[in-house]
Amino acid sequence: MLGAVAMTVSLRRCFYLSAMVFFLSTLMAMVIIIKLSPLESVKCQQQKLITTPTIEWSNANTVSSNSLINNQQDVIDFDKNKLQNKISRLSWKMRNRVLPLFGKNNNDTLIDINYNIHIFYYAWYRSMSYDGVWKHWNHQYLPNWKKNDKRIFPEGTHRPPADIGANYYPALGCYSSLDPMVIDTHMRQLREAGVGVLVVSWIPPNSPDNTDIAMPDLLDTAHRYNLKIAPHIEPYPGRNPINLIEHIRYLFGRYSSHPALHRARRNNDGPELPVIYLYDSYVFPEAAWFELLSERGNLTLRGTEIDGIYMGLLVDSQHRSHIKKSNFDGFYTYFATNGFSYGSTWKNWKDLNKFAIKNGLIFTPAVGPGYIDTQVRAWNYENTRHRRHGKYYESSWKNAIDSGAKIITITSFNEWHEGTQIEPAKSASTKDFTYLDYEPEGPNTYLNLTKWWIQQFTNYNN
Repeated sequence: MLGAVAMTVSLRRCFYLSAMVFFLSTLMAMVIIIKLSPLESVKCQQQKLITTPTIEWSNANTVSSNSLINNQQDVIDFDKNKLQNKISRLSWKMRNRVLPLFGKNNNDTLIDINYNIHIFYYAWYRSMSYDGVWKHWNHQYLPNWKKNDKRIFPEGTHRPPADIGANYYPALGCYSSLDPMVIDTHMRQLREAGVGVLVVSWIPPNSPDNTDIAMPDLLDTAHRYNLKIAPHIEPYPGRNPINLIEHIRYLFGRYSSHPALHRARRNNDGPELPVIYLYDSYVFPEAAWFELLSERGNLTLRGTEIDGIYMGLLVDSQHRSHIKKSNFDGFYTYFATNGFSYGSTWKNWKDLNKFAIKNGLIFTPAVGPGYIDTQVRAWNYENTRHRRHGKYYESSWKNAIDSGAKIITITSFNEWHEGTQIEPAKSASTKDFTYLDYEPEGPNTYLNLTKWWIQQFTNYNN
């Protein structure tokens, strides 16, 4: 009897103590949220950069909403880090409510286009209803690149429209990249977000994944929305410096006169030249690139009708030397996986920008909302970067702005295979698989966040 009474008193004291801590922590959260509210930071435009400390959300610990009062030990172990994580979530939700949201008849929220924001865009999707064939939505499972991994993983190809090679499901369904209505929708969404340049994955004619077929409609539609397009030359079969020259000549001959082709100046007083991104540029030796990109090269493009702003891909730290000796005009990092490579690691971006400034190069770090590719690389869980309801994306933006870079790329608009897309997604499932989505914030979450961060970047650089 006495034991039962003692237990009741002890439980009651724990309950009161837990309730008191919960009440005080909630009160503290409300005070801090009010002080740190983005409504206040938007008013104080003289503070050019968000002063929140850099946080690598890929390594951050999450805290459930009721973890503060689970038991007496939680109360004892309660510390500032848990409170800060909870405050951060609450603050983000409050801030998200006041973002300039897209909606029907919401044209008054349009912002100026920023041509220093480039986004990677993929035009390789085909649908049975529009093209009579599936492409990319039926992506195959790729073999494990870890030869010592003996685990068994799925093989074969996906079977759309229910089963697709992606961890998220597009709000537009399994569309065709050639469908004019899809192209128009994409361009409108990017225009409303304030993105200026689409870096369009380009594979030449007569190649298995030819995307050149989409370029005329992409350029025409982009022009209607005052957007620009820069080709992103992929490593198509047999690519080498010699046939690359011919394909660049093809690109320039066909599209250089189009007003939507993105151009930039190498020097302040120099001519405007087309901007070309070159994926996996490091697979060619620097001596080969030197022949093309140096004024002293035997096959130089400089000063010719196919001169341009050529951007190489930097993955490893030694690629800095490769970029410089190859005579590229600049470099980009592409991958949306913090810590996956030297170039994609946020903490390295300040040093990379300093290297670029010192050597007269353009540096474009790549921000991204997250990464997951286990529907095409089932064995690649370790490189997953969870979105954390937008926090990962926001952290990458903060680090990119803080690096001092004048141009920022976004990976990606619609690379669905690797889960880096900001294109709207919707809830979907099969009997064997449930797709990820953007709930509870909604399908336009990452377009809205992109718009908000472009405004911050624009304000910071004005």
